[in-house]
Amino acid sequence: MRAAIVVTGAVVVSAAAVGGGLWIAGGDPDQPGGGDAYTAAPPCGVVPEHAVAQALPGAVLESDDGGPLAGGDSTACVWTTAGLGGDQQGVLRVDLTARFTDASAEPTVTGDASAALAQAALVPPRGASVVLGSGAEAEVWRGQVPGTAELAFHTDNLLVRVSYTAVDEDDPVAFDRAEETIVAFADQLGEAL
Repeated sequence: MRAAIVVTGAVVVSAAAVGGGLWIAGGDPDQPGGGDAYTAAPPCGVVPEHAVAQALPGAVLESDDGGPLAGGDSTACVWTTAGLGGDQQGVLRVDLTARFTDASAEPTVTGDASAALAQAALVPPRGASVVLGSGAEAEVWRGQVPGTAELAFHTDNLLVRVSYTAVDEDDPVAFDRAEETIVAFADQLGEAL
């Protein structure tokens, strides 16, 4: 139940932030540059179903939201097992953000460079580096909620952030287990992108 409340709250806040950001900016959404590999954030359908099933068996897609943001476009996908029964309950969230080239900057900041900077800004000092099967360099760290692992990587101008939280028989899973799960999931997601 607590996971469902947290997920619902996160979805409402992120939708309000996107809409509010565009309203405050008062302009049209930014457009991709000619060198940007991703001209929009991919939809949730790009995430392999078998990867979700391995990370969080029985999970259902609870939220699929997205839209323009300052300097790019984003998609947020949330799968959960909350309320479905079973010993293991959890939430898997994937944020896909296409960062666009900023030609107005001096010098120009490419979408790839912007995604790399955004990834570096996400990672706390306690993060650890891992190399995914796709060759992408990812950072993984312990989340603030027990039983949570977080991971971020980028490919071209696409920033990917994954959060995995699980409880097994009312106890948060050990971080080592959460970390192993999220890295295996990111391996498959990286290959799909």
